[in-house]
Amino acid sequence: MHQDVLVFLVSLAALLGSARLLGAGARRLGMPAVAGEIVSGIVIGRTVLGRVAPQAYAWTFPEGTPKVLLSGYTTVAVMLLLVVAGLEIDLSVVRRSGRVVLVTSAMGLVLPFFLGWGTGFLLPDSDLADPGRRGLHAAFLGIALSISALPVIARTLLDLGLMKTDIGLIILSSAVFDDVIGWIGFSVLSRQFASTGEVSASHLVISIGLTAVFVAVGLLVIRPVADRLLARLQSPGDAANGSVLSLIMILALLGGAATQALGVHAVFGAFVMGIAIGDSRRLREHTRQTLHEFVTSVFTPVFFGSMALRLDFVKAFDLRLVVIIVAVACVAKIGGCAVGARTTGIAWREAAAIGFGMNSRGAMEILLAMLAMEAGIINERLFVALVVMAVVTSMLSGPALIRLLRPRPSPIAELLRNGAVVLDSPVDNREELIVALAAATMARLGRVVDAGRVAQLVLERELLAGTGVGDGVAFPHAEVDGLEKPALAFARLEHGLDFDAPDGARARLVFLLLTPPRHYDSELQILSGLARLLTREPVRSGLLQAPDTAAVLATIERADQPPPGAAVVAPIRAGS
Repeated sequence: MHQDVLVFLVSLAALLGSARLLGAGARRLGMPAVAGEIVSGIVIGRTVLGRVAPQAYAWTFPEGTPKVLLSGYTTVAVMLLLVVAGLEIDLSVVRRSGRVVLVTSAMGLVLPFFLGWGTGFLLPDSDLADPGRRGLHAAFLGIALSISALPVIARTLLDLGLMKTDIGLIILSSAVFDDVIGWIGFSVLSRQFASTGEVSASHLVISIGLTAVFVAVGLLVIRPVADRLLARLQSPGDAANGSVLSLIMILALLGGAATQALGVHAVFGAFVMGIAIGDSRRLREHTRQTLHEFVTSVFTPVFFGSMALRLDFVKAFDLRLVVIIVAVACVAKIGGCAVGARTTGIAWREAAAIGFGMNSRGAMEILLAMLAMEAGIINERLFVALVVMAVVTSMLSGPALIRLLRPRPSPIAELLRNGAVVLDSPVDNREELIVALAAATMARLGRVVDAGRVAQLVLERELLAGTGVGDGVAFPHAEVDGLEKPALAFARLEHGLDFDAPDGARARLVFLLLTPPRHYDSELQILSGLARLLTREPVRSGLLQAPDTAAVLATIERADQPPPGAAVVAPIRAGS
């Protein structure tokens, strides 16, 4: 046992160290970190180390107890990854997003499923793990091409400064629908595949029923209980308090144990618990970020590295199959989501951007493929094809969004000159500040009677997603009927207010943006311009030290002059 523990610790250190190193290298090259983490498993696994130094590979990653211990670690890692994904899901956002999200997500689910299902029936027997169960294989491929990768999508939107925009919320909310339905479908499918003999209608109904009951218990019973527990445990002075993190871990493990007992994979239980906890307004954004950083830094690199350890990627790589899977995945997801968004009245350019944003598969696709291979649903060749597809689609999304949504340089100084500037306002909370800014803005527009309605719209929009972006900056905004053009207001606060920023910082620089309905281009233009300005420390310092309105405008005017060729869509630093 002593030797087994020693080997386990060495193998764990080798996996974590190489995965983190190559993951960081992948990020520097503009690729998702998961690509480098997978490559680390290829390098120290059977593909490279197993060929170059087979004895070293056999000692570091042997069969037996060390493999079981490592498998237990990766199981916990997978569950925590699904918890983090579940925490990204805000059910209130989904409920309020309306027809655009419903139609977009439906088309982004239906078209990929049927194209994937059809592809599964056309593939030769050699591409299937069990040709006798072609129907289940085809169903899995349809589900695999339907899901998106919430963590990758959220990170891409954050890096491009689109997370707090309406386009960003449409993409994120649509991905929520697709992922929840996709994971339910996979859970039912994996239960059927584990059963022997033909799949009967009664077994299918039982699987769907058990899964639905668990989801209902999680969202209707566990969710309010977790909300009350968070109210007791959350410490105002400690945004990432250990009691809250412990509660999340305990519920995730119990949820995973419950679904495992029902014959559904444990990761689904963790996913549902993540949704139940993440839907609470009492869960701080900084707590989410802390858990996300811990999981993605310590657990998930080991999982993605370990998936390639005992698989020969070179031998399993089939160019024909890879091209088929990548092509069908991209055409189905981008086309389905773009057509769905366009039918709701969104312009083709923005609709195409939504399609590319939803096309990211990333870690969720790889996780789904890994679980499917372990369950015997797919073989190694299809697994490799799905991994390549996940990496390719994740790499395409960011550049495509930049190209499609690149706005013109924003007229922030002009808008602010015609708007309102409030310096060192003596307000006690963000609701009071928004009311004050709305009143000042509508007074400048000669519409004082509308100030209360506008403030309510901004506050409702704030409930959908906190607009704190980090570094003491917040961008509350809303669409207002009757506006002919955008309006902008600025407030500087002496002590700062809580806008639920990912880095936990209280906002001292607050920009209120009001736009006409469905003017997504204008909203993106202004918010990305603000992001570009406010990520620069000298600009923030200048605004904090400005003695009067004229100095504020002068600071903005000097800074709002991007050099020729500079990128307009710049990252927002938000603790990422």
